[in-house]
Parts: sequence; structure tokens; C-alpha cells
Amino acid sequence: MFFHISKTAQENYPCQWQLGNFAISTDPGWKHLAIGPVQILYKGYADLGPMESLLGQVMFQTVPHLTGNFCALVVVNDTLTIQTDRYRSFPIYIDTDGINNLVATAHTAWTDSLITVHTDLEVTETKFDVIGDINIAELDFHQAQDQVHNILTRKTQQFLSHNKLPIKVFLSGGIDTMLVYSYLQAAGAEFELLDHEHFDHDYFWRNNSHKIKQYWGYSQTHHWRSPAVLASGAPGDEFTLRSPTTANLYLLHHDTSIPELLQLNQPYLHGDYFKLPKHTKIFDQQVKSTEWASHLHYELCNTVVNDWQHWHLGNTMHWTPLRDLEIFKVIMRLSLQDAKNQIMNSIFSQSLIERNVPGATEFLSDEKNTGAVLKNLDRLFS
Repeated sequence: MFFHISKTAQENYPCQWQLGNFAISTDPGWKHLAIGPVQILYKGYADLGPMESLLGQVMFQTVPHLTGNFCALVVVNDTLTIQTDRYRSFPIYIDTDGINNLVATAHTAWTDSLITVHTDLEVTETKFDVIGDINIAELDFHQAQDQVHNILTRKTQQFLSHNKLPIKVFLSGGIDTMLVYSYLQAAGAEFELLDHEHFDHDYFWRNNSHKIKQYWGYSQTHHWRSPAVLASGAPGDEFTLRSPTTANLYLLHHDTSIPELLQLNQPYLHGDYFKLPKHTKIFDQQVKSTEWASHLHYELCNTVVNDWQHWHLGNTMHWTPLRDLEIFKVIMRLSLQDAKNQIMNSIFSQSLIERNVPGATEFLSDEKNTGAVLKNLDRLFS
């Protein structure tokens, strides 16, 4: 779901569109629709229903409200607006020569920004409340499980009700791909379970792979030239309170930390992962901020919602049901002990997997992102 908006076409993009005074260059997979004087270029999916039936709601929205993973470039009266789902999955980089979401420039528009591009490429940036209400009242484990389970069940059923593309599932041995797989299984979905990695090269990838791989999610994804859906576990760490950055900040404000828990020398699923030098460096730099004391949940939500990872590639659409801030808000309401168990061992996420597919956690890797992560999957495929 990559684009570049300027006055001239960009040779490193295979698809060129002239909408009004704007030259828009994109990767494959975008569709064009005209509604009266309005020209719309769009890509991705909404949870609620087919994009074509929802563009009327999307094209003039002042506050994004639909969930999913989509972008619509709407041109009317020589003005272009960038419309997206509520939790926009990609950065918007702004420069005098154009607006894009591939190569960083001096100015980044964060997720709480609505972008309007004028004829001279001047940009108006309008802020909105992307986070919404936050309830900090504690939930017991089963209450929280029910709430997250209902969110993911609804999103899965909605998506399956209107998706017409073949769904591909690759299990990495990790928690999040297994969690998404479990909801597809529970819904009785038809999908292809891959026992191999697959990546088709195309014009856009050959011309831009060095730029795309700067976003870590695209260094370990799959791609088909023919239209398909990849059921993705990203960004599961971030939205389920397991990201090193936000998880440790959460613990610091509860008078503990990941390094302190690691000193207990217990067998943690995420132990070696959290001990990686890149993570210990983060922990060493973090301190408990008194400024955050009264609004910790808000600051953590703000960090998570601006963690961009997957926003589709060519004709491969990434279905990312875990990318929903309401899930994160619920998990932050767990008791401190339950939150520790989630951070260190993914106990909450594992409980959801078992709720959908009893026994499926046996196929998870013994340690997160370390060792033979695919080893236990051999029993599933054999």
C-alpha cells in the first residue's frame, strides 16, 4: 500500500495515476472509483464490509472511525485528502516535492493527523483524537479474556463475510501467528496453511526492496503476485503488551521492570528475547517518568498506535486483526500479576489460542525468536 503524491510520476513505482492535478505513483493492487466529481484511489480492507460499499463513509470523514487496514486517496476540486482506517498502519512523510509512505523526509505525520494536499503540494495537517476513551478499572483474567475474544471473533467473522481472496497462513512458531490462525480455525475459514516461505519478486520490489526492508515487518513477510491475503500476526507484540519498549515502561510505573524479573532466573518464554543487547539497551535508557504517572495508559497507547509495521505489499493484502487499540486497552486493565505473566510468558495470548483450538499451544516455539523456532510445528505438519 505504497504511494507517492507529487507533480510528476515516479519511475520506481509501476502504477501511475493522474487524478486532477496530482500525479500519484503506487505499487500494484490499488483500485480507482469515480463518484460524481470525486476521484478515489484505494487499497486494503475494512473490517465492516467491502471497501466499495464503505467509500461513501470514508471519502469525507473528519474523524476516522472504521477499523481495518486501508488507504483512500480522495481527490475533489483539486484537493487531495488521505483517508484511512482509524489506526492508520503507515507513516506519512511530507516534503515540498511530494508526500509518500516509503522514504522518510524531514516531517512525519503521526497517526492522529488527517492530511489534506493542495494543488501546490502544500499540506494541511488536522489533528484528531485517535486514542479515545480509556478505562483503567482493573479486570480479572476471565473478564479481559472475554472482551478480547469477542473483539477478535467479531473482526474475524466480519472479514470472512466479505473477503473473496485466497487466505494464506504461515506459522512462524510465534504466539501471534498462532493466535490469528486459531481464530480462523474457530471460524471454520478456508485457508492454505503454508509449510514454506513464499516471496514473488515484481517490479516494485526489484526497484525498492532496499527501501522497503527498512521497515522490519517487510524483511520477514510473504508476497504473491496474484491477489491473496496473508493472515499476519503483526503487530501482536505491541498490541498485546509484549513489546520491550511499552512493556518495560508499564512495569516501571508499577515499581518493577523486565530486567528485575529476569534476575529471578525463572524459565520465561521471552527470557532470551528480552536479554538481546538491543533490548537491554532500551531498558538501560528507560526511567520512570513522574509526568506520566497520571496518564500512563494514554502515553502507552500513543506509542503503540504509532508503531507502523504492515500496510500491504503489491497484490498481497496483510490481514492484521491484532492491530486494534481496544485490545491493548483491555490488556492494560489486567492485574499486575496477570500483566507480568503476559509480558514474560504470553499467558493471556496463549489462553485465547487454547480457547479456540485446544492443544495448539504445543506447536509454539520453546523460546520467543530464539533457537529452533519451527521445531514444534513439525508435529502439526506430520
